[in-house]
Amino acid sequence: MGFFSFLFGKKKQAEKLIPPKEDPIVATSETGEKFDREIVEAYKRYHSDPVSDISLIIEDQKGNIVPPHIAHHQIFSEWEKIQSKWDRMSVLYEFWDRSQLENLEDWKVMERFTKDRYATKSLKYFREKVEEKNQMSVEELVAASKLHRILLDNDAAMNYAQKAYEKSPNNDLVKVEYASVLHLSKDTVKKEKSHQIIGDVLDKKMTDTSLKSVFDCFIFSENYLDSSVFAMAYLINTDAGLETWDYVAEEYYYCPIFRYEHAVKLSESENGGLRALAKLTSLSQEFPWFTTAVQSTVKNIESMRLQLGKADFMEEEYVEFKKNLEK
Repeated sequence: MGFFSFLFGKKKQAEKLIPPKEDPIVATSETGEKFDREIVEAYKRYHSDPVSDISLIIEDQKGNIVPPHIAHHQIFSEWEKIQSKWDRMSVLYEFWDRSQLENLEDWKVMERFTKDRYATKSLKYFREKVEEKNQMSVEELVAASKLHRILLDNDAAMNYAQKAYEKSPNNDLVKVEYASVLHLSKDTVKKEKSHQIIGDVLDKKMTDTSLKSVFDCFIFSENYLDSSVFAMAYLINTDAGLETWDYVAEEYYYCPIFRYEHAVKLSESENGGLRALAKLTSLSQEFPWFTTAVQSTVKNIESMRLQLGKADFMEEEYVEFKKNLEK
């Protein structure tokens, strides 16, 4: 029995939910070191290359080596005020856009926008630069599939994923995306095929002894499985705790369905209502086309108004979401 089959054959078990721990206050020097680590990670993500060997060595006018948080003090000053990891990444991405965006391959530009929650920008770029090519590369087909999944257009996603699979059926990048789209189908035969494909990839991946759990397979690293679909499936089918959800969620902040399921998990936990509402609110603002999330956000605001006895609770956001639903 493959690793995937084992997990999906398990029954859910009850779990004691523990409220998430709050991050401790970080000293300025530790914050600088965190920036120095994160800017390297962000650079690799920006270039869609988790194994790139980069060194951001910077020298001052006297030839002394200075750390990135000192050399880029203005960016660092903006970065350290932001709590969300992906909002911090956005600051760095926008910084590099000025000098490096034009040098990125087309599929990497699409990934840059898609992963930064600018799916509509990614779609515009795709239509202007990629869609009309006589022969799209495997990477472009996969990026197109991923983009259309985020836009909730699963039929278009299937079209691009299938073309990629026909072109390169032994490519793990392709297999993961094709399996992800197949898994979203209501067709049981397609679902079974998706399980077989992803199971083959996962079984190979799990031979890596450095992995502590299956969830490490879905985190940005060499040959990682970039699939919000299966990351979410594993979290749900193993009845993972909030700490694990939070760990994986940082990787799939760009996926509206993943974020929605994360909010659902929070809403079911003890004292998780407000945190769930906060996640639903940001989700509905960043992905206004995801009607399910917007409807849930409106209902949650109405529920909180009754609980708090405040008829104008989150009035500005409430009006915004109601208008979106009327469009």
